[in-house]
Amino acid sequence: MAKQKKRKILISPLNWGLGHATRLVPVIQALLADGHSIFLAGESPSIDILKETFPHLPCYELKGFKVRLSSGKKQWKTLLRQTPALLKAIAQEKKQTKSLAEEHNIDLIISDNRYGVYANNIPSVIITHQTKPSTGNKLSLLRLLSNRISYLWLKKFDSCWIPDTPYANNLSGSLSDPLKNIKLHYIGHLSRLHSCSENKVNTSEVLVIISGPEPQRTQLQNLIIQVFNNRNENVIIVNGQINSKTQQINNIQVLSNVSASHLKELISNSSHIICRSGYSTLMDLVYCKKTALLIPTPGQFEQEYLAQRASQQFGFNSLTQSNLNKANYQTILSQSLSSKTLIDYQTLHLPELPY
Repeated sequence: MAKQKKRKILISPLNWGLGHATRLVPVIQALLADGHSIFLAGESPSIDILKETFPHLPCYELKGFKVRLSSGKKQWKTLLRQTPALLKAIAQEKKQTKSLAEEHNIDLIISDNRYGVYANNIPSVIITHQTKPSTGNKLSLLRLLSNRISYLWLKKFDSCWIPDTPYANNLSGSLSDPLKNIKLHYIGHLSRLHSCSENKVNTSEVLVIISGPEPQRTQLQNLIIQVFNNRNENVIIVNGQINSKTQQINNIQVLSNVSASHLKELISNSSHIICRSGYSTLMDLVYCKKTALLIPTPGQFEQEYLAQRASQQFGFNSLTQSNLNKANYQTILSQSLSSKTLIDYQTLHLPELPY
């Protein structure tokens, strides 16, 4: 990134799982290396990841919408019922952002998927891999409406940074297709594992990485325990929860969110990997050149699309959550056997900051 005027930058991640925070780590590192001042804003648990990684940076509370998923497959109905509360939360985000920006003389705002974290009189950037969100097969007729809504939100920002490449064989596929009159920059992939060294830690035959909103996070963890309990394989579950206690359930060790170096070691040295098909998790796997058995969150169209795309093009396998405890155990082991990905990691390249 070319030398520019030093800025005071407010950065805030979405609090739906931990991935929106972890993928901001390389962005913050790059901006700090260029001499900019960074102010963090968000809420637990996602902001805790950034506080642990950058303990010297000022951090402020910026409350957002606490999404709750359905325990079944029809997430869109559950999310639709939450729309009024979501819109109210976005309006509150904007007020809080304005107040923080004025108090600390912020002259650039970077939001990761938070549509209320911007200011009318301050250059604002949004980071997202979903310019054209998936509406799934059953709701495909709503795709034009979905694209229009996405455009209306994104146009409030001066620039949109997409953590991917513009090429046809990219990781995000049609989710990150261009929108007319939206200033897009494809900035490469964002994995916090890129800049960390590996620690020599205990690894496992089977690694399971779980994150995302409740109750689906817990449901998947419980299913994994049912499938692998008292089997011969040594299993480690990284459960995506901050500061939860380590548990040992026979052959299964359950860890809370681990450090970047620990996660890098686990991914690099585990024979079998099972995880959600969240975009940040996929970027971590691509960086480590490792495939996995992907289990998309039921009814979450983005993850279903990413799992299908990764399976068809990049060497991954996928299985629905409802079929996880029905599948033959040896089939699960076979499909989760990790091999080299068929897509290369693209290093971050930040564009010129907007003024």
